[in-house]
Amino acid sequence: MRLLLPVLLASVALPAFADTQIRSVTLSTAGLAMIEAEGALRDDGLRLQIRRADIDDFLKSLRLSDPGGGVPMLSMTGPGGVQDVFAGLPFAPDDLTDLRGLLDAMTGAPVTAERRGTTLDGAVMGTRSVPCTVDGQTGCLALALRSDDGTIRQIPLDEATELRFADDSDRAAMARGLDALRAASRALTLDVTLTSTVTDPREVTLGWLQPAPIWKTAWRAEDSADGLVLTGWAVIENTTGQDWDGVELTLAKGAVQALQAQLYDRLEATRKLAAPVAEPAFAAAPMARGMMFEAEMDVAATTMDDGDSFSRFTLSTPVTVQAGDMISLPFLRETLEDARLTLYRGGTHADHPMIALDITNPLPLRLPAGIATLYESGRGHAGDAMIPELAPGARELVEFARDTAIRVHEDLRETQSLAQARVVDGVLVAEERIERRSIYRIEGAPEAARDLTILHPLRSGWDMMTEGGETWFDATRFTVAVPAGEIVTQEVVESRVTATRIALLDLGSDALGHWSARVPDADLTRLLVQMQELREEERDLAREMARLTAQEAELIADQDRLVGLIVQLGDDSPATRDRRARVDAIEAEITAGRAQRDAAEDRLATIARDLRALLRDAN
Repeated sequence: MRLLLPVLLASVALPAFADTQIRSVTLSTAGLAMIEAEGALRDDGLRLQIRRADIDDFLKSLRLSDPGGGVPMLSMTGPGGVQDVFAGLPFAPDDLTDLRGLLDAMTGAPVTAERRGTTLDGAVMGTRSVPCTVDGQTGCLALALRSDDGTIRQIPLDEATELRFADDSDRAAMARGLDALRAASRALTLDVTLTSTVTDPREVTLGWLQPAPIWKTAWRAEDSADGLVLTGWAVIENTTGQDWDGVELTLAKGAVQALQAQLYDRLEATRKLAAPVAEPAFAAAPMARGMMFEAEMDVAATTMDDGDSFSRFTLSTPVTVQAGDMISLPFLRETLEDARLTLYRGGTHADHPMIALDITNPLPLRLPAGIATLYESGRGHAGDAMIPELAPGARELVEFARDTAIRVHEDLRETQSLAQARVVDGVLVAEERIERRSIYRIEGAPEAARDLTILHPLRSGWDMMTEGGETWFDATRFTVAVPAGEIVTQEVVESRVTATRIALLDLGSDALGHWSARVPDADLTRLLVQMQELREEERDLAREMARLTAQEAELIADQDRLVGLIVQLGDDSPATRDRRARVDAIEAEITAGRAQRDAAEDRLATIARDLRALLRDAN
């Protein structure tokens, strides 16, 4: 199956060329455009105009195929061209735009001044302000000249005065300064000249990289009598500054590393200075911005190839686009008979399912990510979605819109039961079975029957008990036929078994009673009942021992009070004799209580031995 691929080509900001013609352009997802061009290399070189923002990538990547051989060389104005040129001239850049400033800077230079038939030759001595001869005029100047015989004369500087520097070096200096200012005024482009040591005129081929926005992809999905038709479109903008005439266009994808070089800007070595000096700041060059334009056309023929880490799509038909224009053309096409789905994702508790497409990439190369627009017959625009990049054979569900004609109610119920229990080394091992029932109550569309696809999420550690499902990525996929206007229920059952390990000697009577009522084995039930009875007796004995201990403390306190009173009174009265009798009776009660407590302790020790014996016999 051929899958239709649409590709949006972002706007590519390419340089304008004086002597070259672009033959092919390759756009990559690394944000670069690879340009192949042909040009005439004459004895005076081959001229190009490169955008200032692109010069680093141009210098980094330029390739040259020259049938004449020779050593090539690129020349251009440097990043500090104006400053460097004027550093060797006798005047500043501002002086060239101000006649008075220029003459003051050129003091001593020989000039010839002519005004209304009067000619003066001499060396510039400077300028000064003079009264004007015309009423209301201000700012009049006069130039002072010294002739060879020492005579100093003055000539007005107005529109009738002509000046000519007599020294060739002075005239050359002004020409260099003007050329530098002219080059600086064209800050967005650089004039680059390619020359060679071989000067015979010939045709050469050049190739280089330059920044370009990442190209994008768009999809259209439309209903048809044969199924769902996917159509892909490519959008191309020519910003090279010259027409493309039969250019071969290639779109490339891949994880290519693209480094930003700094080859044109001046890099100064860091040196220790006597005083801190501020470093110059350079503004980042703006990236070109893409646009999109769409117009329906026939599907263009395409050739495709794929590598380990890239995919390329080349239009078989050459592309012709005038400079600054934009075109859009469909790229690939395929009809998918069973792509459309009504999809409900379990666990979301959404009220309605989604309109979705089940897309599989059948091609042996990656399909680019992009926006997809779905059209339905009788409805028109049904929604938009993003299709991710698909590797060969990859499959993806893409959702466009809610299908409000169908309503879904999702309910969850969970039950727990003890499946098995046994005693191992005094430890109760209980295996419990937990069952989850997800119930999907589906109200069908009133106008037509539908097949609803339910994606029930897979849960780690749970077993799917409901048959008829298909494992699909991280979910189990069920297809449910829903008649028009009817209510259908789909139940999905999952289960898992958990093991609980409990040391029986750590359990009290209540916990033992809980487990004795749940375990399915009769012998184990009898064991747990016996242990529960012993634990209950043990609990009662512990309570009795606590009562006896508290009672003994009260008796001892009462006995100490009576003895203290007897000693304090020191007589042999009838009351004292009664107190002595009571002290003796209390002593007897204390002795009897201690005997009961000792018996209880002995019984507790026996119960502990009996509990261990029961567990030992149960293994």
